[in-house]
Amino acid sequence: MAHTRITGDGNGDCKDGDCPNVYITDRGTLVFQGDQYADLTVPTHEGAVELPEAVVKEAIRVLGW
Repeated sequence: MAHTRITGDGNGDCKDGDCPNVYITDRGTLVFQGDQYADLTVPTHEGAVELPEAVVKEAIRVLGW
């Protein structure tokens, strides 16, 4: 599955405040990279990521939604 980063500056090392990141896949799904949100119990095959509102808004703006 291919993916494209749609937030952050693309350097990938999470310095200078460019993380968390949002990616769009070639299947049209979104992938969120960030710190795991530990205050929620989810099944072992799932994860929960907490994202700042600004990151979600930027992803929506880039996608033109």
